[in-house]
Amino acid sequence: MLPKVANHLFHHTSRAVVTIQNQTGHTLRNVLQLQSSSGPSTAVTGWGSSVSGSGPHSGPGPSKFHTSSRLHSTPSGSPLTATQVRERVEKLTAFRAPSSQHRSQNLSADTSSDASQLVRSGFGTYATLISTLADRDFENHEAVRRAEARLKRRRRAALDENVEEEEKRIASLRGDSHFASAYALFQTAALNPNSKFPLHIYNKLLRSCVIHSNTDAASAVYAHLAKRSDIIPDAQTFISLIAAFASSRDVQGAEGIFQKFRDASRLDSVKWSFDALPNESLAGPSRYVQSASQTAVWNEMLAAYFRCGQPSDALGLLEQMMDSPKDALDSTDIPPPSSATFSRAVAGFCQLGDVSTALTWFERMLQQQEPASEDPYAPTSVPRRPDQAAWTAMFDALADEGMVAELNRIFVRWLEVAPRDGIPVLSDHRDTVLAANLRFMDTRADLGQAKALELLDFLSEYVLPWETDGVHFTFQRETSRVLCERLVMQYWKRQQPGQAIELAERIASRQLQVLQNGQAHETFDSSKTQWRIEGTRRFVSDLVSGMLVSAPFTISLAHLLRLSALLTDVGALHPMAFTETCLNAYALQRNNPTLALSSREWEALLEVILSGDVDSAASLNTLVDDLLQHSVDITKFSEHAKGQLVRGLSSSDLNSVRLLAQLGEPFASRLAELERVQRSPSVASGRSFETPSSWDETPATPVSSVLPHLSARVDSAHSHLVGEFFPGGNRTAVLTAYQRFQNGAEKGIYPRPIVIARLISALGRIGETDKIRELYQTAQSVIGELENPKQWQTSGWFLVEDHMVIGLAHAGDVEAAHVHRQRILQQGGVPSADAYGALILNVKDTTDDTSNAMALYQESQAYGVVPNIFMYNTVISKLAKARKADYALHLFQDMKTRNVQPTSVTYGAVIAACCRVGDAASAELLFQEMTSEPTFKPRVPPYNTMMQLYTHTKPDRERVLHYYNALKEANVQPTAHTYKLLIDAYGCIEPIDLPAMQKVFADLVADRNVSVQGTHWAALINAWGCVQKDLDQVLTVFDSIATHPTTNPRGPPMPDAVVYEALVNSLVTLRRMDLVETYLERLRASGVHMTAYIANLLIKGYASVGQLERSREIFESLQDPQEGVAAPHNHAPHQNKPQTVTTVPADAPVYREPSTWEAMVRAELGNGERDRALALLQRLQARMFPPAVYQRISGIMLDDAVSPWSATAEPPSPTNPSFS
Repeated sequence: MLPKVANHLFHHTSRAVVTIQNQTGHTLRNVLQLQSSSGPSTAVTGWGSSVSGSGPHSGPGPSKFHTSSRLHSTPSGSPLTATQVRERVEKLTAFRAPSSQHRSQNLSADTSSDASQLVRSGFGTYATLISTLADRDFENHEAVRRAEARLKRRRRAALDENVEEEEKRIASLRGDSHFASAYALFQTAALNPNSKFPLHIYNKLLRSCVIHSNTDAASAVYAHLAKRSDIIPDAQTFISLIAAFASSRDVQGAEGIFQKFRDASRLDSVKWSFDALPNESLAGPSRYVQSASQTAVWNEMLAAYFRCGQPSDALGLLEQMMDSPKDALDSTDIPPPSSATFSRAVAGFCQLGDVSTALTWFERMLQQQEPASEDPYAPTSVPRRPDQAAWTAMFDALADEGMVAELNRIFVRWLEVAPRDGIPVLSDHRDTVLAANLRFMDTRADLGQAKALELLDFLSEYVLPWETDGVHFTFQRETSRVLCERLVMQYWKRQQPGQAIELAERIASRQLQVLQNGQAHETFDSSKTQWRIEGTRRFVSDLVSGMLVSAPFTISLAHLLRLSALLTDVGALHPMAFTETCLNAYALQRNNPTLALSSREWEALLEVILSGDVDSAASLNTLVDDLLQHSVDITKFSEHAKGQLVRGLSSSDLNSVRLLAQLGEPFASRLAELERVQRSPSVASGRSFETPSSWDETPATPVSSVLPHLSARVDSAHSHLVGEFFPGGNRTAVLTAYQRFQNGAEKGIYPRPIVIARLISALGRIGETDKIRELYQTAQSVIGELENPKQWQTSGWFLVEDHMVIGLAHAGDVEAAHVHRQRILQQGGVPSADAYGALILNVKDTTDDTSNAMALYQESQAYGVVPNIFMYNTVISKLAKARKADYALHLFQDMKTRNVQPTSVTYGAVIAACCRVGDAASAELLFQEMTSEPTFKPRVPPYNTMMQLYTHTKPDRERVLHYYNALKEANVQPTAHTYKLLIDAYGCIEPIDLPAMQKVFADLVADRNVSVQGTHWAALINAWGCVQKDLDQVLTVFDSIATHPTTNPRGPPMPDAVVYEALVNSLVTLRRMDLVETYLERLRASGVHMTAYIANLLIKGYASVGQLERSREIFESLQDPQEGVAAPHNHAPHQNKPQTVTTVPADAPVYREPSTWEAMVRAELGNGERDRALALLQRLQARMFPPAVYQRISGIMLDDAVSPWSATAEPPSPTNPSFS
């Protein structure tokens, strides 16, 4: 579909369009598919005056267009002058907004001639639309390229988070049809023999042909250009044509274009310019421009040979260039090579996978005396040292091939050569080397300790940067941060804690120094400061947590205190587990007479005590006793530590205050001042997000020297302007508000903190985490300006922190959201109901989501938070999924008691809770109550939920159809899940109605709003196999899926995992395990990832036919997920979810579900292997599943139908010594 901007362009130039339409006999609107062709006339809503003589029309409003094949040649009103047409063309151009670096650079120096030509010919509208669409196509391509590069870096760093979202974004960008629309416009205009376009329009179209590997379109565009006698192609034209054929692997087509270029050069019919040529070079000597242009075309042909798998032809071309004299200037001469030529050759071998040959060439280039040229197209008679492009290609290729020794060797050489050649060592290069070496260490189990430590020392000293005057390799780059974490953890896991902590300290210190230097010298964008700081904090926090979990040794108190000091240095919170570990280690050491801690270590111990969530009075008393006992000179403590000690002790019991008074100055005077402040009237409470402490600086950023201090002015009018998006602003409104905020910030004008806070949470809801962090940093400076009264500053800080919780939770960064939640609690505040609701909503992918969600809810109630409708809905939804209907109904009644009006979402959740436990009566009453509410807005989930209740839980086809008819009467569109339930209702509920089931499937296929999914095929297979016991029909349905008209051959594999699960279930039911292996082979060959649910059926099936060993093999072949984390990759979209989200590789590990343990326990018991079943239960218990899960599975042992207990036997229990 044509973008909205094109629609606007169309209306701004309606009169100019009439001229073109009369000349071509085609209506532009038909090409653009802006409206239907049916009816005698249609209207396009937009701006402009009437262009049809069919009726009066005045003022702004819809412009009428006649639908005949030819519009009236004489529109009503005065004809436009050439000046007016030119003005409208200029308006068109003003709508175009591609970034400057994406615009074609080969425009004529005299653009007025092109403009006047367009005005005279009437093709200005077409040219501008084509140019705009082609530019957008190129921008999309660049966005895809950058996104794919990010994905590649993340995968190298073993970062799998957000990969699926990035892949979706790439697919969405590739799905845009800008080029199709642009080419359709070109084809329409080309039908007119008088059509003429500027050269840059042809080149932009050819550029898009390269992107889409469309040689037919490229040939058509070039053919139209070749017919023109008034302009000639330039070098860029031939570069794009060669690239288009090369991208389609058509080497003969590329050679044909290359020959046309050489022929045109001999006839002096080529304009010497190309896109990659810098603008300043165009003003240079014409001979250089000609030489560079020729070289660029020859380089492209050389790259084409490599791309088409013909390196010998590429080398032959290179030899011709090297044999050419350096001063060859004639247009018929073969151009000499440049540094770009040799870089393309190295990259070509790498693309072919011939990395050894590429490395040989590269090392020969390294031996050259001449440094890399700053100008990649400057002719050279002999090779020079590699340029940046060659280095990057070589690093990437060696890393991908796992050639670590060669990679490290040339990286050391790179560090020597780069300063002399004036080429920077990029962060990407360091990331590449780090990732390759760490992957090597992870996969080489035979790597000795000495060799491993030698390699780690090399990475630490040579690959990591230690200079602080640059701004590269900072932790705003997640890949760099994660790779540094993995490097430190390699030392730790190899029992080198001292080296690990020292390296972590050096890395964190370097990060902070870079930030401080960058701020002091204004060498980088200060808007990224907070992001970099948070990255450094995340680095230290993740390391400390990882060290505690994976330590293969007892961590000493000295090492723990160093880690505590490191957390404090970067302003990170102390994890609770770390605090407990430190206090336990100190308790064991405090009575040791040889205990000797430095002032810094005592300070670190103080931070540990004060960071705990429990009452710290006793621990502080103990600490003060020990300080006095060891005669520690407390006056040498840092000012921060002194303030911490005063605040900690003064807020504790009377004994702590007495101990504080014994410490002398300066503590006595500090205590007196604090007591004066605390005797003053309290202005706020924790409930209102304020804390009466004059000692507290703005708490969000302890590294205060790094943050910029802006001279800010908070303006009410600006607050109103920015805050217009609230409430209920859509994505466009929110991004507009953000742009207004930035515009004001450039002038030192800011909105009130409440507006900034709301904007933070709104940006989080649309996933703009980068913008959230930028706003958060700026908010600290704005809050700093709110000095009078003090409580405004405190209140503003809590508001911003609270909305950071909301924004980050909705954006998916729940861990970061909890950091801000902890900050609020530690400063005496309480997160809002919206903040808790957002955190509860995003509790996902754990083994006990409901317990974790309820822990948050109970915390909120302990702090006195009054739930709002959003919080109630999220909690009730979590309870519904966990089948805790009683608790869900309790909360439902509680919200009514508090006069919180339930919504359709609330009713849907509580109805689902009742349905999951089979409470049909309550579900029916609630559904009736919901539909009778005056504010009721029909939504599909409650209808589907009631249909599912009577399809699976309490089978009753009449009730299923009752709620389906109610859905249709409410004008609610059925979903994929609706159709699946109807198939089940006819195919599984007695009496079976197979014709009705087939009709439902036919209706599904005909419904353009719903796609046929694996769940529908699975429902059919289940009906034929498990209910009808008709194996032939099962296999017929299964074999028809791949070729069915609804199956997209370019989409995800089909049949998918859900279909295979239904097939295996049918085979198990029919005891045809002899057929299973055949279909498992088909599953693997088709690229479908097997799930634990398929494995469960296999375990059951093989056990049922006496092949218990095969069941055990399948069970043991599966893996256990990380403790506390739900098994990934198993949940195919059984509900109304698109299947395009499934991108799990077929060879990815299959992780056990709790149901897998249950299946194996049942298999053992069913075959009389009670001891093995007990052993499985012991393994299950060690996995630390929630007690309810363990009790459900262990309860199988009491099932007489499986394996009866002996009179004295008792199964193990995680909580009780015996079953009652």
